[in-house]
Amino acid sequence: MSLVAEDVLVRYGARRSVADALRRRPPQAVPAVDGVRLSLDKGTILALVGESGSGKSTLARCLVRMQQLAGGRVTADGVDLTALRGGQLKAFRRRVQMIFQDPYESLVPRQCVRDIVAEGLAIHGVPRAERDERVDAALAAVGLTPVESFLDRRPFELSGGQRQRVAIAGSLVLEPDYLIADEPVSMLDVSVRAGVLKLFDELRRTRELGILLITHDLATAVHVADHIAVMHRGRIVEQGPATQVTQSPAHSYTRALLAATPDLSFE
Repeated sequence: MSLVAEDVLVRYGARRSVADALRRRPPQAVPAVDGVRLSLDKGTILALVGESGSGKSTLARCLVRMQQLAGGRVTADGVDLTALRGGQLKAFRRRVQMIFQDPYESLVPRQCVRDIVAEGLAIHGVPRAERDERVDAALAAVGLTPVESFLDRRPFELSGGQRQRVAIAGSLVLEPDYLIADEPVSMLDVSVRAGVLKLFDELRRTRELGILLITHDLATAVHVADHIAVMHRGRIVEQGPATQVTQSPAHSYTRALLAATPDLSFE
C-alpha cells in the first residue's frame, strides 16, 4: 500500500527577457519538479527536506492531484490518479488529505470548530448524526479535550497550536490512508512544535497512516521520520533511512543542510 510518484515532471512558464522578446524567442519553461521518484508507505513517516523554492510544495500538490503534471505519473495503491474522474476522484480525495502550512489562513474565521472539522464529512454525504460522533472522535484524537469546550469556538479564540490541531482533525475525520503535511509546524512556537510532531508519530502508529512531512528543517525530520528524502532544485538528490541520511550523507547539498542545522541530538 503506497502513494508513489514516478518520474514526476512539472514545468512553470518563465518570462522572456527583453533580448529574447526582440529576437522572438519563445519563453522557456522552468522545471519546478524534475523527474522525481518517491514512495510513501502506510504506517511510515517520510520527511521531504529542502530549502524554500526546491519544489517540495509543488510535489505535494502533485500527490493530491492539485497540480497538472507535464510528465510521469502518481499512483495510489497502483491506481493512476490522472485516470480518475467524478466519483472515483472524489473517493481518492477522501483517502489522501493535505494539511497546509499556515493555520491562520487555512481555517475559515467565521466557522466554529464543529463546522470546520465536519466540512469534509458534509461534502462526502455523511449523515449529520454520524458527523457529530466522528467530529468528537477526531478532536479527541488530536488532543483537543474536553471536546465540548472546543466545538463552538472560532479560530481567533484558539492558540496557533490548537488551530493546527483543528486542521489535522479536519483531515483525520475522513479516515484517510495518507496525510500530506506541508510545513505543518513552521508557523508554530518551538514549545508547541514538539506536541504536534508527537501527534504525527502517534497517528502513524495507531492509525497506520502514511505521512509525508514537508520541512526545510533537518532537525525536525530526524526526530520523527523513518525515512528522509532531500530535494534540491526540483530533484531528489538523496533519500534513505533517517539515521543514514543524517549521519552519513552522500550528497554535498545534504551535508550543507546538516552544517546549517545547529543540533540534531535528542533531548
